[in-house]
Amino acid sequence: MRMRILPHSDVAHALVRAVSRLLSTPQCADSVSGLSVAKSGDAARTSACATSWIAVWAACLAAAAIPALAHHSFAAEFDEKKSVTLKGTVSQFDWSNPHVFVDIDVADANGKITTWESEWESRIELKRAGWKSDSLKPGDAVTVEGSASRDGSKRVGGKSLTLAGGKKLLAPSETPPPTARAAAKPAPRWPDGHVRLGIGPGEIGYWANASSSGLIESSAQGVRMNRDGLLANIADINKVAPFQPWAKGLYEYRQRNLLKDDPMASCLPPGGPRQFQVPYGLQILEEPERKRIFVMSGGGNRNWRLIYLDNRPLPDIDSATPTYFGNSVGKWEGDTLVLNTVGFNERFWFTNGGLPHTEKLRLVERISRPDFNTLKYEVTVDDPGAYTRPWSGGWTLQWIPDQEMEEYFCDDNNKDRIPDK
Repeated sequence: MRMRILPHSDVAHALVRAVSRLLSTPQCADSVSGLSVAKSGDAARTSACATSWIAVWAACLAAAAIPALAHHSFAAEFDEKKSVTLKGTVSQFDWSNPHVFVDIDVADANGKITTWESEWESRIELKRAGWKSDSLKPGDAVTVEGSASRDGSKRVGGKSLTLAGGKKLLAPSETPPPTARAAAKPAPRWPDGHVRLGIGPGEIGYWANASSSGLIESSAQGVRMNRDGLLANIADINKVAPFQPWAKGLYEYRQRNLLKDDPMASCLPPGGPRQFQVPYGLQILEEPERKRIFVMSGGGNRNWRLIYLDNRPLPDIDSATPTYFGNSVGKWEGDTLVLNTVGFNERFWFTNGGLPHTEKLRLVERISRPDFNTLKYEVTVDDPGAYTRPWSGGWTLQWIPDQEMEEYFCDDNNKDRIPDK
């Protein structure tokens, strides 16, 4: 049976935002029946109230958790601490998006056959890791190593697959995808001298392989995340960004809930810095004669962002129509393109890992190409609705030469595969 269920990230966001409005009143602590709150002052009562209310709402939301889609965070479905090794034969190789599936028939000591399902990243990512559409066929003897399903079903999150002849295929999460880098050389330029951020005449390629899987304040040290932005140590939350109490509570809820409510699982666009993080890559289309730039996403549903370079003013943040990518204007400062963007809605996560934001979000992005193979992305986040002060972070992307950005539609085959336990 296959089914599709929408996540409830917007519900979680709205509830926690609503609770946060209580935090400005000194009487908040007294309004929570049964809670013991220190009476040392209004600030202490407000802080205790924030922690208590957010914990209560997070518990309620967790109790109402909804099953995840096939297009989901692997951490939400599979437990990396529980390894599984399967030896058997391939019964089905589903080379599809958003995820690839390999079904394996495994025989027990009595010869009884049980079909296990192994789930892998998208075919776009697997191709960069050396997989092909004909890498497997039914009847191939294989050994699969992966992470056990959290629901106890006969499913694993694939980490490696070894064929009988010894050839080993790895998940992109297990090794950096091998790419044939273009020869080292300076960044290309337009006739007017500006650095060319996209492809040049006769070239094929796109940008991918972000050096960071999440957005973290640049001054933070020792914060580790997996490829989805899930913290290795939940105690590092305070290092990630200067959160307001409600935003920290929501971010912690999303992290502890293993990113199950990620709006990208419902094929919503990756707005803000996340457009430069998604694994499917992006292309930058420059139209200097029209004084505009398009940033084309390889993932999602072929979403695109429009940036104007014609010196138009930004709309007032309170009058701008909120969208996923906001309203962007830019200008060149030497070899760096500087962008100012306002007018975001709150229906998406603006970075991997679930950092919250509000409609007050303003981004200042700096994009440069220090050499042919590298795109540098830096961003300053200014959101007085979610953070106590502006803060900055960034990463680099790698040029993938001689490859077209493959067509990818999030809705394609975006259904749960639920085998018998």
